Amino acid sequence: MTTSQLFPNYKQIPTRVPRAVWHALRAASVAFTLGVAYLLVIRPDLGLTLFWGILVSILPLLFFIAPGLWRNICPLSAMNQVPRVFGFTRGLTLPRWLKEYAFVFGIVVLFVAVPTRHLLFNHNGVAVATLLIGTLAAAFFGGLLFKGKSGWCSTFCPLLPVQRLYGQTPILLIPNSHCEPCVGCAKNCYDFNPQAAYLADQYDDDPHYRGYRRFFAGAFPGLIWAYFTTIPGQESALALYGRFGATLVVSVGIFFMLDTFTKVSRNKLTAVYAALSLNLFYWFVLPKLVDLAYGSLGLAPTNWLAPVLQGTLIATSVLWLGRSFRNERMFRRAATAPQPVALGENARKALAREGGDAGVEVRFSPSDMRILVQKGKTLLEVAEANHLPIEAGCRMGMCGADPITVLEHMDSLSPMNEEERATVSRLGRGEGTRMACCARVQGDVCVSLAADAVPVNSGATAPKAPELPVDADIRRVLIIGNGIAGVTAADYVRRNHPNCAIDLISRESHHLYNRMAITRLIYGRSAMEGLYLQPEKWYEEKNITVWLNTQATSVDTAKREVRLGTGDILPYDRLIVTSGSRSMVPPIEGFGLPGSTVLREAEHAIAIRAFVQKHHCRTALIGGGGLLGLEAAYALHKLGVQVSVLERGDRLLARQLDRRAAEFLSNYLNAMGIQIVLTAEVRAVHGSERVERVTLKDGRDIRTDLFLCCAGIDPSVELARAAGIATGKGIAVDDHMCTNVPGVYAAGDVAEFEGRLYGLWPAAVAQAEVAAVNALGGDRRYFGTVPSTVLKVAGVDVASVGVFEPAHSDDEVIVHEDLEASRYRKLVVREGRPIGGILFGCPQEQAGLRTMVKAQEVLGPKLDALRRGDWSELSA
Repeated sequence: MTTSQLFPNYKQIPTRVPRAVWHALRAASVAFTLGVAYLLVIRPDLGLTLFWGILVSILPLLFFIAPGLWRNICPLSAMNQVPRVFGFTRGLTLPRWLKEYAFVFGIVVLFVAVPTRHLLFNHNGVAVATLLIGTLAAAFFGGLLFKGKSGWCSTFCPLLPVQRLYGQTPILLIPNSHCEPCVGCAKNCYDFNPQAAYLADQYDDDPHYRGYRRFFAGAFPGLIWAYFTTIPGQESALALYGRFGATLVVSVGIFFMLDTFTKVSRNKLTAVYAALSLNLFYWFVLPKLVDLAYGSLGLAPTNWLAPVLQGTLIATSVLWLGRSFRNERMFRRAATAPQPVALGENARKALAREGGDAGVEVRFSPSDMRILVQKGKTLLEVAEANHLPIEAGCRMGMCGADPITVLEHMDSLSPMNEEERATVSRLGRGEGTRMACCARVQGDVCVSLAADAVPVNSGATAPKAPELPVDADIRRVLIIGNGIAGVTAADYVRRNHPNCAIDLISRESHHLYNRMAITRLIYGRSAMEGLYLQPEKWYEEKNITVWLNTQATSVDTAKREVRLGTGDILPYDRLIVTSGSRSMVPPIEGFGLPGSTVLREAEHAIAIRAFVQKHHCRTALIGGGGLLGLEAAYALHKLGVQVSVLERGDRLLARQLDRRAAEFLSNYLNAMGIQIVLTAEVRAVHGSERVERVTLKDGRDIRTDLFLCCAGIDPSVELARAAGIATGKGIAVDDHMCTNVPGVYAAGDVAEFEGRLYGLWPAAVAQAEVAAVNALGGDRRYFGTVPSTVLKVAGVDVASVGVFEPAHSDDEVIVHEDLEASRYRKLVVREGRPIGGILFGCPQEQAGLRTMVKAQEVLGPKLDALRRGDWSELSA
């Protein structure tokens, strides 16, 4: 989709300046700074005028108009990045406590330096030169020690608080040209996403983190007022610092008083204070700057130019405030989660009386929200039904999207299965944690959605994977792809080899996220943060080097090297390819016209939402009636768009549902207002500037504002094929996940095992574990995965497990339909053992069906009960 993103990251912002030019400009800025320092020593009068009178005077305006330009050419930033550019940085991770208080350090240094100008720096050229050289050296050593910009630019720099405040809504958007690739060194990084970074600060969950930044916003006008109202030489140093401190206290006090008594959103007041600070600064500075300009040109000064410039700045600031308020509204729609509403005590008692013994209480802490539910409900179902802020993913306990902490009565939940236990272990959450989609309520229980909640001492600690003997010859494992297969492989490599280097190459801009929930980015208000399946600290704690926004361009299996799009060459001892898949687009004439796109990644979903809003889309067509196509249709429907789904086959979800279950689903969707059109395939899309209509292969024309192609996926095998690794539809692997090339393994969507591409989350997890263990010298085998899909399709619960159509003449099929309740159950039995089934509208029986089919147990007396229509065994 050729439309701007709501909040584009630096890879999505067009750049017209070659990187070589930026390098030259940075070198020039360092040389210029050194020249200014030299001038300050030999000609302090001229140097001080140049530095304070001109350079420092125009810097806030640069922060305000084009902060990205300054971030690209700043001499301190250039010095900070020298070790990284030339490859001799230590690349350490900033300690947590230092990362927490680095911003505070920068504020303190700035608050001390400004009044010190009156005492020293305004009239001592050598002192200012020393200050310049010292800060250049500090920035350099920060880059030498720490990774990315975490050693100076994004942490300690005293100019950072000013840049963030003034640059929160850039007038000119200039992308970062430093961080190739991004190493994820900073939280809410401006260089990564310039339009969302400051808003993310204001809406951060940590009250201290956002509090530091709000404190600075409140104090800054006071700092400016105190500086410009000081009469040099009229007070002692102690009195000077005391007066500055008192002014800061008053300024901050007014800010927080307004924050308390005015009902405005979080960023409105900080934006107003930013505009106030800027205009206050130039109220004092502009007349002097105009006089300096006239004097340097030999012209007689005028009295009208400074007021005109000040008025222009005020008008620009008002427009800037409007843009800032608008951006905040957009951010809040994308980032704020719905608030839970507690059940009143009287209502709870009344419901308890009505429910008798059938109801059990689920209490959510710390809000003390109490909910009466029927036994057998999962904690995920309870949370979703009551609009609590929880994410959902595979609904099988394998993705890790919905961890929940049990505070009381762990024994009131259903037992933990092996998949859930392995996921809890991968998340590193330990005892007391359950996956909400797996934990079924059997009695009263108290839980918390907070990641830092202290769990009950249940004794149900997830077991650690057995460690393999460490092979000293394996020093580096390289993993291409950071989906669930890639991150699982990295996790199991680290579990079994604590010392080897692990590099995780990610083509996408994000860490591992819940791909099954990306359609929420179309209709919901949750930002990407809610989709991430591992916190950033997880990668640091596991000592996994993640290369975001980075392409692996070639593999040399003879030299055991991988070349990256950045020019880096990474050697490896073992290579695990988990490059996943991409959207398959059949030949469609005109596809690529604005408004015709695919939906596979988070950025696609964000772009679709933006396009719908920008062009006021009223209608949309979805090409493909698979899982993703139906989820996309539901998402657009919730956004208020009239949606039709075009399926080229004769039923929906042909890989998951039989014909009857598909009829149930089609009827449900049609009743909802989503039109289903079967045996329909798009031939062409048409429009002058964007999509206006599509033509089907049978000749029908359908008008539409948006066309999404959800026709399936293709494994990303090009890299492997070019390297001489055997491929078919995917990368061919054996039961050890080995390819035909020694030392190279594959897992996930890209792996083809016994002629089959699974394309399933559980298969990716199992394959990745086998690949990681065997890459380190283990002997683990993969025997295939029973196909299992548990999901909500457009709000209705659907489960498909194993074989759902009889293949042998003696296979028994048990079917139960409830037309009134819109429920459908099907079980396929072979030799008295369940081999697969379908559930439609029966969420409480999904876990039982999966367990039963996976165990392949002889049903015995249960079979007679199922034949009679008693399916209670599945929800036991």
